[in-house]
Amino acid sequence: MRLIDKASVAVIVMAGGMVYLAESFHLPDLIPVAIGIFGVFGIWLGVDTFIHGDIRLYDRLYSRREHYSGISARLLAIIIFLFGAGVTLYAIWEWVQPAAAGAFLAELVDSNRGWGFILITVGFFSLLFGLVRLIVGSAHSSAERNIIADIGFRTGGLISTVFGIIIFVIGSWLMFR
Repeated sequence: MRLIDKASVAVIVMAGGMVYLAESFHLPDLIPVAIGIFGVFGIWLGVDTFIHGDIRLYDRLYSRREHYSGISARLLAIIIFLFGAGVTLYAIWEWVQPAAAGAFLAELVDSNRGWGFILITVGFFSLLFGLVRLIVGSAHSSAERNIIADIGFRTGGLISTVFGIIIFVIGSWLMFR
């Protein structure tokens, strides 16, 4: 078991505790720190997954572990890393200039370029996750694999990939027209 597997619960407890303290004792400066902890954990998990090419996730729907390896794990690592980097940058920005990052995100919906950026981001992440699902299906072990569930996951991956491409193209059109 890698250190990253053991650290997830500690990170959730630590960051969640910081948010609780911030709300209980009126310490608003702790909120960006807690958000930053989640972001740094995302960066760490993304890098660790990319290096090892292996990640195991819990599937709530079927109460089974999903195992990703190879290219599918590395695509998930890219998603996790970029999300963690975005959360970390948001937290740093909120720490340095309180309310500036939130105001910037609110301004994005006021223009076509802002909506284009949002749609490009959503399309990119949907496309990557759809590709992961197309590659691995349900990602359960061979003993737990169900062909119907696997087809369902691959169909969902195809839908997510097509949706991601459409949203990405619409976002590009809005951003660069």
